[in-house]
Amino acid sequence: MNHKSILFFLGIFSLLISVLSILNILYTIYFDFILDINSYLLTLIISLFIGILFIYIGHNFKKNISPSDQLAVIILSFLLIPLLISIPYFLSVYHINFLNSYFESVSGFTTTGFSIIKNLKHIDDPLILWRSSSQWIGGFLFLIATIGTIGSKQIKIKPAYLISGGASGRNFYNNFNYNFFKILIIYIILTVIVIVLYSIVDLRLLDAFNLAFTTISSGGFISDNNLFNIIENNLQIFILSITLLIPIFNFFLLHDVINRKFSIKNYQEDFHLGFLIIFLTLLVFFFISPNENFFNVFLAIISSISTSGITVYSLNLDLSLFFMLLTIVGGSLISTSSGFKYTRIYILLKISYQEIYRLVKPMHVIDKNLFNLEAKIDEQDVRIAFLVFLSFIISIFILSSILAFDNLTFENSFKLAILTLTNTVSSSLYGMNNLTFIDLNDFTKISLIIFMILGKVEIIAVIYLIKKFILRE
Repeated sequence: MNHKSILFFLGIFSLLISVLSILNILYTIYFDFILDINSYLLTLIISLFIGILFIYIGHNFKKNISPSDQLAVIILSFLLIPLLISIPYFLSVYHINFLNSYFESVSGFTTTGFSIIKNLKHIDDPLILWRSSSQWIGGFLFLIATIGTIGSKQIKIKPAYLISGGASGRNFYNNFNYNFFKILIIYIILTVIVIVLYSIVDLRLLDAFNLAFTTISSGGFISDNNLFNIIENNLQIFILSITLLIPIFNFFLLHDVINRKFSIKNYQEDFHLGFLIIFLTLLVFFFISPNENFFNVFLAIISSISTSGITVYSLNLDLSLFFMLLTIVGGSLISTSSGFKYTRIYILLKISYQEIYRLVKPMHVIDKNLFNLEAKIDEQDVRIAFLVFLSFIISIFILSSILAFDNLTFENSFKLAILTLTNTVSSSLYGMNNLTFIDLNDFTKISLIIFMILGKVEIIAVIYLIKKFILRE
């Protein structure tokens, strides 16, 4: 394993926290909350030191990095970066201990949204912006990981290379530079567009920033205890729903539309997801919950598929299991949403149907094209999709068993396990809005931290890395 090349890329990611620290220092000055400015200054110094040191150590080895080294970078970044993010929580005036600080930072970085903070009204604005910003950074690095490594042709854990905009080529360092700056520019532009949209519909600027960081990353952190204190009318709900489509659809969709490179045949996955959203919204509104506000239903469907989970849905009818199934479906392969991902489900259903059809007509030629396009599904894609599904089911039972020892009912343990693995906030959509994470015991929090990370980086990625390490030994 090339440790120095791994350190180089971890150093680059650490410098992103330095930028975030500078912004929060400006926030504290603007909001005149100087009391906690030292925590952001210390975070800036530590992240700068680690970033520069790691880059210096590994700069001569940055081009020599294997697929297993790339996976190590991703997994270690989901452990290291939250440590840096946790510093302002730990050093704040709110006396948050280290484990709770790390829990909050991992929850933000994985865009999950679980929080140990009981009442956000008691938290200062700079720290609220810090926790929202942690989602933004996490969403950005997740896109880098998906396009550059997890979804590449060499690793195939997420078959993003089958989708328009997926990574290609074998020079990881050159691809990293290209992907990093391209994704960063698009990500920033989309964030600015979302903030402008929220401002147009009269959201308070601070709420617009926080909510933009949440929606763009499919996160669950908001700037108030309840979303309906921020979103007050149907127009605002509709705009929020539209912006939550960003973490559902292909990340490059709007970019290609603006640059006139859009072709519907290259975005069949998004066409399927759009049809699914419309169909489910109409189904729920007209046949299942006709008394509910249409815009609330629309937001609930989109929020679940995007694995965000934020909602104003009043739950006149308990549809928590239905909405949880949508979080498992997830969005596009190239997006910030978590979940199993729609394309994997499509692959498994298509291959299963074809195998049954082959038994009936053994001479039938099987079409292995994805969405009937030129991209072909190979056997490894099918095996990995099956292994991911199997590991997901096993993880649900393991985590729900652990949670059941912490005075949670079996139902709540099962629900929370699914939400953890799909990185979805425990809101009223799933009948879990009253859960207080700070009251959970330390072992439960550690377990949730581990499975939040595993849910984001893929359990099979960790297994792949362990296998490679054992074989080398």
